[in-house]
Amino acid sequence: MLDMAKRYDARILIASTSGKSSVRLTRSTITDLLFLSPSEVYGDPEVHPQPENYNGSVPSYGPRACYDEGKRVSEALAYAYQESERVDVRIARIFDTYGERMALDDGRVVSNFIIAALTNQDLVITGDGTATRSFCHVSDLVRGLMRLMVGDYTGPVNLGTPEEYSIKELADMILDIVHTEDKGLFRTNIVYLPAPMHDPRRRCPDISLAYRLMWWSPSVTVREGLERTINHFRTHINSMQAMDLDLMIHSANVVAALHDEAADAGDEGVVLAAPAPESADSSDVELD
Repeated sequence: MLDMAKRYDARILIASTSGKSSVRLTRSTITDLLFLSPSEVYGDPEVHPQPENYNGSVPSYGPRACYDEGKRVSEALAYAYQESERVDVRIARIFDTYGERMALDDGRVVSNFIIAALTNQDLVITGDGTATRSFCHVSDLVRGLMRLMVGDYTGPVNLGTPEEYSIKELADMILDIVHTEDKGLFRTNIVYLPAPMHDPRRRCPDISLAYRLMWWSPSVTVREGLERTINHFRTHINSMQAMDLDLMIHSANVVAALHDEAADAGDEGVVLAAPAPESADSSDVELD
């Protein structure tokens, strides 16, 4: 329990102090601050879709509270420094973002589902799959962030896709794209696990403010973005598998060479092992 408490303490400290460090740095330099706040500041919303003036429904106690409340604290700090220190702040509330160059072990729902589908592993859904999210391609997000920075609006602005998909719909779309490419050679099972405590049931942004201020709205459809992201993941997985295959071939060649050496020497009982590296003599060591 103590270790768990330490992890939660670290999470809320990281979530809040990262924002504090950013505004302090900006105060000491001549620059603007772009603060990326997550949609988790809305918690498990009772208003749908969520506009920027909605204060959210965030429990202060529970496994998600450390991150959610930490980000809300960061927004409060940004506002305080903006008012007291005249720091020029822009706050973007970003909803689930995905796209090419995500890490394979990113850990979020899109990357987890893609990896499971491409490697023919069980695709795990927490809950019954009816919880909804909105998914914004990274290219649309970057375009929105750039427009936000050149404007003069200093309040929070939602950036995300105003299209809502259930987690089951996302899983089905990813499986359809992957299995269309592999021509049905593989089939991935969907496994359901209990939903985490305080997991939001719905999440979708109201982007009318972003459209009014910056004429911004997403242009990449979810299916198009997923196809591009899946191709990126497939390329990386194939590269990793090729590297593993090369390593296996090299190891087999080494073992075969050792067998040949043993046969030539007539040592029937030889123990095959890779030669140990020779210890370096002091006279062989070059010093800079």
